[in-house]
Amino acid sequence: MARSLVLAALMGLVATPAGRGEIVPVGFDGLERPPLPEAEQTRLDTLLGVRQIEVLSTLSPDGSTVVVAVNSRIFADDRRLHFLNLRTGALGDALALEYDLISPDLPLRWVNNDTLRFVQQDPYGPWEIITVNRVTQIASRTRVYPTQPEEGEVLGMAPDFSKFALRVYGDDEDTIYVVFLPSLRRLEVAKLPEELQIQPLAWSENGDRVALVMSSAEERRLYDRTPNTPNLAKPVVQDALGRLAPADNPFHQHSTVRVFDFSQPEPLRLELLAPDSGGDPFAGASLSPDGTRLLVKRYRPSAVAGRAHPSYVFPEAAYFEVYDLAGTLLDTVAAAALRGPTESGGQFLGDGRLLFWGTEGSNRHLHVYDLGQRTLTPLPLPPGAVDPASIVASEDGRTVVYGFSSVTQPPELFVLTPDGESEPRSLTTLNAAVADSNRVRVDPVSFATARGDAQSGFSQERQGFLIQPAGSAFPPRGVPIVLWQQGGPGFSMVNEFGVEVEMPLNLLPNFGLAVLVVPLSGREGFGPEFYRALADHQNFGQIDLQEGAEIVRQMVQRGWTTAAQVGLTGCSYGGYYTAQFTSQFPQLVAAANPQCSLLDTLTEWQLGYSSLLSYLVGKTPMEAPRAYLQVSPLYSAASIRTPTLLFHGADDFLQVDVARNFHDVIEGSGVPVTLYEFEGVGHSLYGSAYQPLAAQLQIEFFRQYLQP
Repeated sequence: MARSLVLAALMGLVATPAGRGEIVPVGFDGLERPPLPEAEQTRLDTLLGVRQIEVLSTLSPDGSTVVVAVNSRIFADDRRLHFLNLRTGALGDALALEYDLISPDLPLRWVNNDTLRFVQQDPYGPWEIITVNRVTQIASRTRVYPTQPEEGEVLGMAPDFSKFALRVYGDDEDTIYVVFLPSLRRLEVAKLPEELQIQPLAWSENGDRVALVMSSAEERRLYDRTPNTPNLAKPVVQDALGRLAPADNPFHQHSTVRVFDFSQPEPLRLELLAPDSGGDPFAGASLSPDGTRLLVKRYRPSAVAGRAHPSYVFPEAAYFEVYDLAGTLLDTVAAAALRGPTESGGQFLGDGRLLFWGTEGSNRHLHVYDLGQRTLTPLPLPPGAVDPASIVASEDGRTVVYGFSSVTQPPELFVLTPDGESEPRSLTTLNAAVADSNRVRVDPVSFATARGDAQSGFSQERQGFLIQPAGSAFPPRGVPIVLWQQGGPGFSMVNEFGVEVEMPLNLLPNFGLAVLVVPLSGREGFGPEFYRALADHQNFGQIDLQEGAEIVRQMVQRGWTTAAQVGLTGCSYGGYYTAQFTSQFPQLVAAANPQCSLLDTLTEWQLGYSSLLSYLVGKTPMEAPRAYLQVSPLYSAASIRTPTLLFHGADDFLQVDVARNFHDVIEGSGVPVTLYEFEGVGHSLYGSAYQPLAAQLQIEFFRQYLQP
């Protein structure tokens, strides 16, 4: 049924005539539309068949095998598990795991070359330790559950399966325990206040030592959309506004790292408190295989212009430190490539090196740090982006397996020797057909923009890339170009493969429509000042829009395109950007496709993400209602003159009612506008069976309004 959404031939829904609007509910049965011309429909089906590969296990003891999941990016139920042979690239079915693997604590671990073990929570409540032999396909289960009423979750299992960490939920604070097997004795290791969260645990290889990191947390119950507590008084909001002095800020005072050694009578070996250890909060940890050294990720709190105190919940940068278990600082790694707060990470690579990943510019690459020589070496990767969720290294650090994609390379797994010289070797060719159908070219571009705020008037370069149909000339001349912005704000905009309507980097160019990707102020990968720029001087809803307007004007001046050929699209914050741009610059773009968009900041502050909006705007709507009105597309919608195609999920936490009102205001101005409201969909269409329909709608919409 899902793949037939765009194939049936019914002419009932066509482009909305000028001056009319329509709200189209899309049910689970989809909509019947005539397909694209045969050759184009075949290419679309092939591109949407792209598979995402996820590494689920450690390397087997002999270094030959990992477990991978091969997932459809379009159809969520289309998922298969395989054993991947690293020497041959062969994929073997993992049927025994197909039946037992539900919600495991990753990674799955090898007991020997044939046997895997993992822990997960049973759908009906108990926790299970499951052992599977891939040769005999025999499985065993050990259930672990409390005999008294309590709710919680497993946080992680020791590599030798001798113990696991457990979080038990409480009213005001949660309790973290370590449960020992087979005795089932449990030891309390931490109390977790409501305003903090626990980061993924780090274990030594023998399971005797574990590191816990308690760090700041944003609002709980964020998606409930009802006020649960008074927002203004909450520490997370006061921190975001810059009104909490460090001495009174729980996200500063309670940020902690603890290392336990369960081979000792007194297990607590090391405790680092942020106020006593330089002041910056902790964000994550990794233990060396022998458990003698600790790698910690730390955040630099945002020092937002015009605010009395820094924000610890919304940091502006990251760096890394190495300690011994006596608490001695051995090394600090603070490189430009690793300073992005959300997308940088690291782990030990054997005992003498560290493996890092981070976003710099339009690339997310791997780096190796030699602890003896104190040198950081980028590994020889082409332009593109590694997948941080699919990185695994051998115990000795001599082999690294990782997922990678770019606009010209569909997702595959690769392997390399991290010596800084060996070239990567492709392990899989699952998306070979997609690669054959992907006919695009990509070129770096740059534009000179003013910062756009009152504090600076100097020119700054904005770098990005332009994706065009293969065979196109560069620089282009008079072609349709769609400007795309990522969700967030803050998320990077890297060179990666994307065929979804939310990220149409490979979708639109394969159908004659170029896509321009330029990270604007507020994005990761360009340093802390760039990252916090939306919050500085109350620039939110203004500075990145002004930069985008300057870029559009420069493209027109260069002859790349015309005002009648520029489109705009994005999802979430990208949808907000699209809607706000067309309300502020109604003559600069000819067609706009906002998706899953934030449209009303007043409603969102009261019912949802009050801390983020407080951080970005610098005040609350009670203090500065006009500022919130100015940065809400809903209240400027009457000025929109751009034909608009809206996508919104009926179950989106950003209420669809607001999107309907936005639609109605645009319609009242006599502007062509259509809202497609997708049943059963939350925040974005990603991973839903509606993608084929939405892709066709997006292609046809921009073709209609961006005249060649």
